[in-house]
Amino acid sequence: MEYRKLGDSDLNVSVIGFGAWGIGGAPFWSTEGDHPSCKAILKAFDLGINFFDTAPVYGFGHSEELLGKTLKSVRDKVILATKCGLVWDKEQLGAIAKNAKRDSILKEVEQSLRRLQTDVIDLYQVHWPDVDTRQEETMETLLEIQAQGKIRHIGVSNYSVAQMKECLKAGNIVSLQPEYSLLERSIETEAVPFCIENKIGIIAYSPLASGVLTGKYDKSTRFKDWRSKGIIGTFEGEGYEKNIDKVDRLKALAQADSKTCGQMAINWVTRQPGLTTALVGVKNENQMEENLRAVAWQPSAGQQEEIEDIFKV
Repeated sequence: MEYRKLGDSDLNVSVIGFGAWGIGGAPFWSTEGDHPSCKAILKAFDLGINFFDTAPVYGFGHSEELLGKTLKSVRDKVILATKCGLVWDKEQLGAIAKNAKRDSILKEVEQSLRRLQTDVIDLYQVHWPDVDTRQEETMETLLEIQAQGKIRHIGVSNYSVAQMKECLKAGNIVSLQPEYSLLERSIETEAVPFCIENKIGIIAYSPLASGVLTGKYDKSTRFKDWRSKGIIGTFEGEGYEKNIDKVDRLKALAQADSKTCGQMAINWVTRQPGLTTALVGVKNENQMEENLRAVAWQPSAGQQEEIEDIFKV
């Protein structure tokens, strides 16, 4: 396993991170149950993954609880990352709201510490920018709980360059967590150069485009979960069909090299400038093993050119 320094921090994280969105279950995803999820977490650790990323909203606390109890015995050997800024008053998708105000963050951090069964969170990230709250208030609150020893480092997720600049006026951030995959490359224009220049690590989520880049879907697929609601990504209509055409070409390229479509897609993300780690979500330990085979090899120059041609921006 390769490890990379996360921005301007003392965290050395595995190039593949465990994305714990999926194991949280409803209302976003279905799972195979807590036992397979826990086995996947332990398999990830055994294979060298030391970076585990979650959020309170993933299963309304369930993802944090699973990570906390499963990794408790190896807490000193792993890096736990969670988030704040998304809250709910009832456990359903439509009840989730952005709130990065001081009072909310102070409550959230205590809840996350309890669910994760830890005294300190290694990386605490604002999940989505709350445009109704001043960035200064959010950052001052994060710096306050950092000074108290409850969090080690501060990061942001889904932030624009302008929003990151506002954060940096108040304090240091070590990471940005954006959506990034062969099918979503918008961060390359501004965010990647800004992060490199300011020593901000990039943690890519959805490197498999929420499953599309695994190659298991086709043009007839109709999603019935959150992917049908237009939150993030393209999962219907002409845009989706064009993406499937690209994925089919990648699948053929991967098969010719005895790789899976997903392995080729994950590998591509890990090779991009400024990228620190790619978060991969799994349902069981077999998927974890398969996804880990995405690293420790490099496509030929010809393959790399063909991939860029397929997914050119």
